Amino acid sequence: MSLKSLSKTRWRIEPDRIIVFPYGLSYILAAVLAVIFAAGYIVYTNYLHNSLESSFLLLSVLLIIIVLFIGWAGTSIEFDINGGVMRKKLFGFLPVSSIPFSNIYAINPVTELGSYKYKVFKKENRYGKGILVSSAYGKNDDPNALAFVEEVITPIHRYLELYDGPNDFKPVNIESYQFFNVQGGAYTIKKNKIGGVILGLVLLAVGIHELTPNAWLGHGYDIGRICFLIFTIIGGPIIILAGFTEVTLDKNTRLLTRTNPIGLGNKTYTFDNFNGVQTVRKSTNFIYSGTDVQVYFLKPDKQKEEAIVLQSFFSTRKVERFIAEVNSIMH
Repeated sequence: MSLKSLSKTRWRIEPDRIIVFPYGLSYILAAVLAVIFAAGYIVYTNYLHNSLESSFLLLSVLLIIIVLFIGWAGTSIEFDINGGVMRKKLFGFLPVSSIPFSNIYAINPVTELGSYKYKVFKKENRYGKGILVSSAYGKNDDPNALAFVEEVITPIHRYLELYDGPNDFKPVNIESYQFFNVQGGAYTIKKNKIGGVILGLVLLAVGIHELTPNAWLGHGYDIGRICFLIFTIIGGPIIILAGFTEVTLDKNTRLLTRTNPIGLGNKTYTFDNFNGVQTVRKSTNFIYSGTDVQVYFLKPDKQKEEAIVLQSFFSTRKVERFIAEVNSIMH
């Protein structure tokens, strides 16, 4: 078995359980670290003239790190069919968490950093962080992803349905809208225009100031200063324009429209081509920075879906309410 195949999602199906190994990438990381550590250790002992005895502690630490990476690759997610419980087992044998099937909402794809992964979500927080159950995929037609959906996700969902309560998937009754301004049959997403305009103007003003003789960052054209100028001078107007961009869902015409004063990026989609809602979790330096809610449309003459971002949230609780409002309008 190659390292590349080890990095893919692996699973084992037994009569009474399904076991998934989503952290195979750690095998590759362990192999890379082993090469780097070996080279460093050789330099440390041969070229810096350290004895094997004096370097034993260093060698032990390096080996422990590699072993931990290999052990993490063996971490598993176990779906106990008879017990109706999902367990996460560190290194494949040490239980660290468990969730009853009755508390699991679904296994859904989540887009992150240009790829997508499958995660388990609880009913109490359907758009939260989730628990990882697959490796990352770059293509929708990845053979490993297709097999994972068919052989693992689909059977697990059938088992989960046995533990659903009568009110678990009851449609939310929307009597008033928190995230839309309603005028007749037209629902326009609320926006904080003032905040966007102020931020955009501040960035633009800073950028213009940096082009004057009194620039705070000097007058050179190093990479850092060029990036800063691009961010402020171009990013400022973009943020201002975003503040005046409106997205409206019209029940009468059954159209979703995105418009702005200068017509840049205007879009129109019919509800008939609506193909679902998906969330995209964003992170900056591996720190969660918000969730985008996207709607997808598939036109009859197209093979590829088109997506439009409706709104961004930091609180996942707001995401669930917002999606419920969108679905109540479009269905």
